[in-house]
Amino acid sequence: LPVFVSYRDLPATGKSLVEGPWKPAGKTYWLSNETDFTFTVTIDGLQPSSRYQQGHLTPTTDKLTFLTSSCIKPRFPYNPLTHPLSMPGFRHLASWIPSLKASFMLFLGDFIYVDVPRRLGSDPETYRREYRQVYNSPDWPSVSEDLPWTHVLDDHEIANDWDGNTTAPYPAAIDPWRLYHTSINPSPVSPGASYFQFVHGPASFFLMDTRRYRSPSQALPANSTEKSMLGPDQLSHLLSFLSRREPEGVKWKFIISSIPFTRNWRFGSTDTWANYLHERQTVLEAMWSVAPGTGIVILSGDRHEFAATAFPPPEG
Repeated sequence: LPVFVSYRDLPATGKSLVEGPWKPAGKTYWLSNETDFTFTVTIDGLQPSSRYQQGHLTPTTDKLTFLTSSCIKPRFPYNPLTHPLSMPGFRHLASWIPSLKASFMLFLGDFIYVDVPRRLGSDPETYRREYRQVYNSPDWPSVSEDLPWTHVLDDHEIANDWDGNTTAPYPAAIDPWRLYHTSINPSPVSPGASYFQFVHGPASFFLMDTRRYRSPSQALPANSTEKSMLGPDQLSHLLSFLSRREPEGVKWKFIISSIPFTRNWRFGSTDTWANYLHERQTVLEAMWSVAPGTGIVILSGDRHEFAATAFPPPEG
């Protein structure tokens, strides 16, 4: 996995032998016994009395290279001499893409900053405009033409340190998120959910939503058993992801969090897993229970710097 399905036009019998280019038709990142390991692809726009060829591709390798990043803003850092939608970070990334040969970009949130330097509105058009600006950056093609992007949601796609579930302005904010990002992401874990999972080569991924389902950050103490970052359904799906047996050849499980899972940063810690300690411990214990031979990695965004932290199980 994944499986990519494509098709192309074939010349009519007795006419030109030139075949059309391959066109994407669909893909799946997960097959299960529930559907007898099958999935359906719908191809629209086919013409009657025409010939087509279908093909599928399944990468087979024990190696995987992918990229992660988060937090972008056009024309930051500010330079009056550059294009208003320029992205210096994109230009730096573009210089590395050819040599890295990555399969995809896993973007960990804050694709837009609707409230920086100041909020101009809370309606869908305001949020849509922010997405259009990123996708219209002159630097966007250089990081997307040969690199598929997959996304998770964070606060600046809604409002800073968002913990208001689906109250306003969430409905306006989620409108372009679904149009631009849910539509290109792997299928959600369950219908209507905003968290995702997929398998790619030797790795399995669970992309959490740490915004929509969380308890208010200040309402309860950090170690309260009633405080949740993920909500009951998402937590149950995550624990199932950690405990399940993966397909043959999958040696890694990646958990994707838009906010830090570590407690390294004191500034702003009320917005991170450091303020949801009971559920954090539940996730850690599930990670420690994974069968030997499968590596567990948590990747998080939000902080504009790098840190690597080990979470060894307690002795004994």
